[in-house]
Amino acid sequence: MAKETKQFQAEVKEILDLMVHSLYSHREIFLRELVSNASDALDKLRFEEAANSELKTSGAEKHIRLTPNKDEKTLTISDTGVGMSYDEVLENLGTIARSGTKEFLKKAKDLQDSPELIGQFGVGFYSSFMVADKVTVVTQKAGLDEAVIWESTGDGSFSIDKTTRPEGNGTTITLHLKDFGDDESAQDFTDQWTLKSTIKKYSDFIDFPIKMEVVREEPELDKDDKPIEGKTKTTIEDETLNSRKAVWLKDPSQVSEEEYNEFYKHVTHDWSEPTERIYYKAEGAQEFTALMFIPSQQPFDYNYRDTKWGLSLYVNRVFIMDNCEELLPPYFRFVKGVIEANDLSLNVSREILQKDRQIQAIKKAVVSKLIRSLKQMMSKDREKYEGIWKNFGATLKEGLANDVGNKDKLQDLALFHSNETGALTTLKEYVERMKEKQKEIYYITGESIKQVECSPYLEMLKEKGFEVLYCVDPVDEWVMQSIAKYDEKDLRSITKEGLELDDEDEKKAKEKEIKTKEKEYKGLIDTIQGAVAENVKEVKISPRLVDSPCCLVSGAYDPSARMERMMEAMGQSMPKSKRIMEINPDHPVFAKMKGLTEDKQKVWAEILYNQALLTEGSPIEDPLKFSKQIASLMTETNA
Repeated sequence: MAKETKQFQAEVKEILDLMVHSLYSHREIFLRELVSNASDALDKLRFEEAANSELKTSGAEKHIRLTPNKDEKTLTISDTGVGMSYDEVLENLGTIARSGTKEFLKKAKDLQDSPELIGQFGVGFYSSFMVADKVTVVTQKAGLDEAVIWESTGDGSFSIDKTTRPEGNGTTITLHLKDFGDDESAQDFTDQWTLKSTIKKYSDFIDFPIKMEVVREEPELDKDDKPIEGKTKTTIEDETLNSRKAVWLKDPSQVSEEEYNEFYKHVTHDWSEPTERIYYKAEGAQEFTALMFIPSQQPFDYNYRDTKWGLSLYVNRVFIMDNCEELLPPYFRFVKGVIEANDLSLNVSREILQKDRQIQAIKKAVVSKLIRSLKQMMSKDREKYEGIWKNFGATLKEGLANDVGNKDKLQDLALFHSNETGALTTLKEYVERMKEKQKEIYYITGESIKQVECSPYLEMLKEKGFEVLYCVDPVDEWVMQSIAKYDEKDLRSITKEGLELDDEDEKKAKEKEIKTKEKEYKGLIDTIQGAVAENVKEVKISPRLVDSPCCLVSGAYDPSARMERMMEAMGQSMPKSKRIMEINPDHPVFAKMKGLTEDKQKVWAEILYNQALLTEGSPIEDPLKFSKQIASLMTETNA
């Protein structure tokens, strides 16, 4: 049969133009696509052999081979797979009949940002033209004696003829590599290290060995096996480039702990062992396999704003996407691992991937599995769970504020420090320990345990024996407001107004006492109010202080002082709300103040206000003035 020259289908011309002119920064993708195609061909041959015991094949080992040639500037990818007939070559390499092609072309402009998924549309072969100015394909279908040669320079046409393939069934693709000149981003795909690292990145878990002859330079040895200076010898070895250890597809009972740990280190580059491993195989309407790990420590860049996170996505063992954030909510960003979803319908842009129903279904199932696993761990191995909470609890709590659907489940996983016990406690455990007369769940937010445990806000609660949760993670300002109620009991910040600690009889007695004190100290209260009126909306007798002279309380619906500080630190300053200044009239300082002049009372009022700011962790507006006031007070003979 004579050699024929044919024109590409119109859609192929568009795709070739896209490959050649648009995807400059992602050229290495071509190798993943060609290796993936070769793996598919080997899979198909294995199926054909199982279905037809009479099928005539070469009997060669099922493998994929890379052959770089620096002198000729070529790279050859060959396999011993099922191969293609003449008609199949025309169908697969000259036209595109897949329904995904038109969608691919519609979204073509997105590929410059996210070209990772081109193979999902059956056009992966054409990525060869990103790196080659001529591509030659020699292929022989299993069961046939003749081969086909296909060749194109990507200019809109191709040639096709019949030939022979000495190796028998399989396909050989030879890429005549382009010269990219001064392009510093261009990789040399005849370089052994480049090929090894690309295979490791994209195709490490392909089921078939990917082989390459590796040239090694070794020192020549003398008779005593010592290196001879200046003399080397060249050896050529056949090396398998991929590990083939897709452990997530194996039955967990057949995988050792060492294999799992090795795999974890490979995918995360974390050389410590993980704290927990979670395996999940979903079957039915949505089929996928997930192998996830929880690290034993925070990565060094964990809290960096630009740190990437998410699971690695594989389809038929082929790496599709790293850091796939669409598979996990942000509050599980500490979880590492892989998901294989062979039936996944992917598209070319992450924006569309976010909206994919299958992805959302996988995400929902994975989150449910993670929550169940953590709950089980909390019940069976509290020590291990608390270790995870120490590292990632602040992250996990974000889900309480952001994931309404899982809020009830997540709040049972939350752990808190408290003034009652040195150990971490759950909300459920807190409720079980509540005093008979206690109506609400009390908490305080702050910068650290050390700061809040000495807070004046705790004084009356300690006296009554009421437990208070210490919330010292920045996210707690949002989290505790999101929970609002647990087990029919309100959560109450002890730094806000409206704190009621007494039963009815105690309340009546306290109200009577406060009214008496208000009359007694009315003049002083008015003076203090006038002195701090710029920052304080009200001065009143406190129901919560025992030993401290005063404290600043936020309105029931106002942001806390800590929230204001945090927002300001993030560059999102908000109008400062005036606070309520609560005073303890039983403290000796107020009896002393009553005997001072009004001017002195105002100075002392300012000192007390600034002391209250420091006590809660807020900065004072004029530190120099405050220092002078304290120094002056210390030097007074009657102080």
